[in-house]
Amino acid sequence: MTAISMPVDTIAEPRPARRRRPVGLTVAIAFLAVALLAAIFAPLVAPHDPIAQNLGLRNAGPSWSHILGTDRFGRDVVSRLIWGGRNAFGGVAIAISVAVILGIPWGTIAGFWPRRTGTILMRVADVLLAFPTLVLAVAITGSLGVGLVTSMISVGLVLSPNTAQLTRTGVLALRNREFVLSARLSGVRTGTVLVRHVLPLALGPVVIQITIYTGLAFVIQGALAFLGLGPQRPTPSWGSDLADAYGEILVNPWQILPAGVLLGLIVLSVYRCGDALRDRMSAPKEPS
Repeated sequence: MTAISMPVDTIAEPRPARRRRPVGLTVAIAFLAVALLAAIFAPLVAPHDPIAQNLGLRNAGPSWSHILGTDRFGRDVVSRLIWGGRNAFGGVAIAISVAVILGIPWGTIAGFWPRRTGTILMRVADVLLAFPTLVLAVAITGSLGVGLVTSMISVGLVLSPNTAQLTRTGVLALRNREFVLSARLSGVRTGTVLVRHVLPLALGPVVIQITIYTGLAFVIQGALAFLGLGPQRPTPSWGSDLADAYGEILVNPWQILPAGVLLGLIVLSVYRCGDALRDRMSAPKEPS
């Protein structure tokens, strides 16, 4: 008998197995998406007016009309959580924007011109980093004035030195690479070299770190609102609602859970997404 040989081209290569998204990551993304959409469409989603008081129902427990009960002023807890998400997500967006707008140019200049200019800029960053984050945020908020925008601008200012240091590290490692030196010797403008050749590679760790700052910004925003330095009452805010619930903890300890648990879940979900992004960016690429 003669062996039947098959052409090599007809042998199908095994397909690489698809990576399944972890269940925890899927849940985190879904939870953040639902919370963000609820905050955006708060006028349509919230069952009640978040600032409408009904003293006859103060500190009421969960019911069909008030799923998570009411606070000490008879306001619906669910409605205040939904509307408070607007301040939470909006405030964090302000803080991260300020940190990025200030920190990335700060670190880029310090990394590309590291001698005199970079030394001065990094000494300024070291001075700011010597203060505890929350204490510095409280001090800046007190000088700028209380309110959502000013408090979150202060948070962005506090986070910008860390962003600058991380950006400087990436730029400093790339400034003397061959492709950067070749571009500069070819007459390419410095700004073009930075934007096209240096920053796309240097900002990878910064993008990952921004997710950590996002979770931290949620925590700091809640702390500032808890201290009365964020959105002023009766504006819905998770931090101020926590402060109100803490004042009634001996009368109605249940009220401290909704805002506290929601804020904790938001922060955990953000950190879970950040871990996934870090793993994705640090994983070795398969050869094509």
